[in-house]
Amino acid sequence: MTKRIMKKKNERRAVFQLNRLFEKMDAQEEMMEKIMDSFDNQQEILGCYYKEYQELKRRNQKKYLMDYIRLRDDMLKDVDRMKESGNINEDMLGLLGGYIDALTTVLEDNEVDIYYCCTNDEYDPELQKPLERVDVCQEELGNRIVKVFGCGYRWHGMILKKVNVSVGIYNH
Repeated sequence: MTKRIMKKKNERRAVFQLNRLFEKMDAQEEMMEKIMDSFDNQQEILGCYYKEYQELKRRNQKKYLMDYIRLRDDMLKDVDRMKESGNINEDMLGLLGGYIDALTTVLEDNEVDIYYCCTNDEYDPELQKPLERVDVCQEELGNRIVKVFGCGYRWHGMILKKVNVSVGIYNH
């Protein structure tokens, strides 16, 4: 009988120890789940911060690109004014040309596309900004570009500056 009692006692002790082991394993599993949830939350938070950082970086880069675009466009206008006035200073034209080329290179290095349009192209409000509307007498000239005032700039699919144009309007 003592062997039976000892066997039962050992079995109970083994079951008790197994139950304690299972409880510890369950507790560790719960702790691991909490850690994983915490890790997922931290990744989500980091992802949000990263997106915010990227957006801020993009806005700042856009601001600087717009400064370069304005500077380049002003220099191009100055070159046109010099040529129109007949008061051509070759040294000044050479200097402005060098600066314009340098700004063009900076823009292209930052993946800015400089795009142009031509007279008689169809007007596209996504790419062009009408500065004036000109009455035309032929229907096929309606909604066409009559005059171009510069170029446009696109960066990663976003229009930074539209091409300034005059658009023909046909009235019956």
